[in-house]
Amino acid sequence: MTTICLIPIKSMETVKSRLSTNFNPNQRRKIFMYMLNKTIGTLKKSEISDYWILSSDLEISKFAKLNDVKLFEDCVDGLNETISYYVKKVFDLGYDAMYLAPDLPLIDVPSISQLLNSFENDDFSLLVPDLEKKGVNAILWKNNLSFGPFLGVNSYSIHIEKAIDQNIKIKTFENRKLQFDLDTFDQFNNLPDHIKCEFLSF
Repeated sequence: MTTICLIPIKSMETVKSRLSTNFNPNQRRKIFMYMLNKTIGTLKKSEISDYWILSSDLEISKFAKLNDVKLFEDCVDGLNETISYYVKKVFDLGYDAMYLAPDLPLIDVPSISQLLNSFENDDFSLLVPDLEKKGVNAILWKNNLSFGPFLGVNSYSIHIEKAIDQNIKIKTFENRKLQFDLDTFDQFNNLPDHIKCEFLSF
C-alpha cells in the first residue's frame, strides 16, 4: 500500500536549541537545514510515494516551495496533535502513514528501503527508536490502525507501554542510519568528518 511520510518542523527560531552551548543560532540553522535537505533528497529517491512537511514557519514555507514539497500548517496544540491530525488525513485518503524526524544526518535510501520492506511484509506498525532507545525517530502506521503519537521525554518506552495497553501490534526496527539523530555535541563529534564539514559550509 502507498505510504505518505509526514515531517513536522517546529519554529526555526528555536531549532536545535540543545546545541546552543556550542553553536550560535546561524550555525544551528545551517546544521538543521543541511539535515532537512538530506532528508527530502533521500525521500525523493526512495519508494516513498509522497511526503508532507508540517510547519507554519516562514523559512520552511520557502524551502518547501523551492523544493516542490507539499506543505501543511501545524496545529497550535503541539507536535503530537499535529501528527495525529495529519495521520487521520492520510488514512482518509486510504494510505498508510509515516512520521519521520527531519534531523537524521546519516539517513540514506537503503535505510528507508529496508524500513519500508519490513513494514510492508507484515501487519505490524513500526517504531524506529534513537540509538539510546529513549526517543522515537520514525513511526509507521497501517491504515486506520493509529495510536499516539506520544513524542517527548522517554517516548520510545511510552509508545511500547501504550501499544501493550491498547493491544496494538507493533515492532521495533533498528538501523543506525535512521537511529542516529543530532541533539548533543557528543553526537556531533561522533559524526564522520566530511559530514561535520558539510554542515557548517552548507
